[in-house]
Amino acid sequence: MTALLWVAALALATLSPAAASEDLLARMASVNPNLHAFTATMHANVALKSFPFLSAQLVGTYYHKEPDKNKVVFTSGVPGMAQQFDKLYAHIESPAQWPQVYAVTTVSDDGTTTTLKLVPRKPGNVERIDAKVSDKTATLQWMRWNYANGGYAEMTDRYGVVEGNTVVTSQTGHVEEPGYTADITSTIDNYKFNPPLSDSIFAE
Repeated sequence: MTALLWVAALALATLSPAAASEDLLARMASVNPNLHAFTATMHANVALKSFPFLSAQLVGTYYHKEPDKNKVVFTSGVPGMAQQFDKLYAHIESPAQWPQVYAVTTVSDDGTTTTLKLVPRKPGNVERIDAKVSDKTATLQWMRWNYANGGYAEMTDRYGVVEGNTVVTSQTGHVEEPGYTADITSTIDNYKFNPPLSDSIFAE
């Protein structure tokens, strides 16, 4: 670690939990300062671990537009599975939006990874989100959505650099809801950065 990183780490450690989370969120929001929208191709494998024990390959287009629009449109696979997966992605807000949508607190920081708790400001199906963020890169490593019905969904992200932008290139996930359990693995490629995207794409 360089002297500069040591100084940054020490400064973060001396901040209050609220100030530390604000600093980290600001760094997360500035990871790709010139990236405002993208499209990408998503290849996902969904394996049901409960009856009827199906496995499906899903392929679709992932749309993102700042500040808070996300949508996955699947063009192949089982429609029911695709719909559930799309709903999950639709609720991944940009870290820049977190303070408006959630009450954010720092749970812990082991010097490498900060664990945050996000509680929705408006009651709904999601009771709490747990998130782990890399202290070094300020990238989201893992999220877990805890639902009011007792279920949950979690996702682990892996990153690559494409045309100078740090983006998610693969993911693993797990979902447990009343009535079904599933494992999810996916890859994301064919990124197109800052295309013109109409808001109508994200309409229900």
